[in-house]
Amino acid sequence: MKNLLRSLCSRLPGGGERGQALVLFAAGLAAFCGFVGMSIDVGHVMATRTDLQKSADAAAMAGSQDLPSTSTALPVANSYVSSNSTGGTTAASVVFSQTYAANDTIQVTTTRYVNYTFLKAIGMSGMSVNAKAKVRVGDYVGGAGLVPWGFIASNNNNSTLLQNPCYLGQVNGVPTFKQNQPCTIKQGAGSNAGGDFGALSLGGSGASTYRNNIANGSTGVYKKGDQVPSETGNMVGPTSQGVGDRFSRPAPAGCPGNARSDVLITNGDGSVTIRPGCEASPRVVIILDKIQNPQMSTILGFSYMYLTGVIGNGGSQKVQGEFVKFVTELPKGVYQGFGGGARAATLVE
Repeated sequence: MKNLLRSLCSRLPGGGERGQALVLFAAGLAAFCGFVGMSIDVGHVMATRTDLQKSADAAAMAGSQDLPSTSTALPVANSYVSSNSTGGTTAASVVFSQTYAANDTIQVTTTRYVNYTFLKAIGMSGMSVNAKAKVRVGDYVGGAGLVPWGFIASNNNNSTLLQNPCYLGQVNGVPTFKQNQPCTIKQGAGSNAGGDFGALSLGGSGASTYRNNIANGSTGVYKKGDQVPSETGNMVGPTSQGVGDRFSRPAPAGCPGNARSDVLITNGDGSVTIRPGCEASPRVVIILDKIQNPQMSTILGFSYMYLTGVIGNGGSQKVQGEFVKFVTELPKGVYQGFGGGARAATLVE
């Protein structure tokens, strides 16, 4: 197309000896060539800006996962600029700042020089195109939409209370858990001690409320340090029914499906993250990390999980899921600072 335009424009007839019609045709063709040529150069600039924006978004989101460590986040952001854009793109700047806590925000600016093709005829050689993305990270400190299960934050073999082998202990007062393996959220008969099955009463007791909390998440807001009562009984029927209700919902727009391979990404370090666009999958849930107790449970923090489903039969059935390290922000949550456990990022600019 470019060569055709050059050929047409280079052969424009000059001089008035061919008549007024030919002069008008020449003028019109020249204007047409100029308009189309300008459109091509402007289109190139717009396509470059779109590519740069994708690169900046990816770099800022990737770098944010290592915050508040700026020394780790900086090379990650720069590497994503290179791997998510075409040649000639550089990270003009990677800047860290504070929104709620020190170094909880990263801003990446990408740049590339675009050489003009047709606008050079009027003395314009090209322009530098930029795109910017800013991402803030924070820990989930409370919110609504929680499923009514509390992961038992204990793995003491000498305890007579309910334990959980997926618990790895606490780091800076925040529970940590194994990844890349199924973990039991809600226990079944035969595995409990002291009457604790891992089910919680969120916003009221009873089968109907419990089932609705599984299907849709809690309506009430809960935060770290709150105490919540355990749900009495094994709740076999409402558990499987609530999980079935939740699993009947389709994948959100932008997510290829609800299967594990659709929703989760396993990173090189073994951690598991949510694929962008799948944050609202019905398989992604927020659970409470709690001190085991058959009466009141204290919320130690929150964790993201990919809900696997119900396994087993009858009263011995269990609910299992897989712990997820990092996601973009989920609705109905409050994310501020560090120390709450469940880390999330949001694109703020």
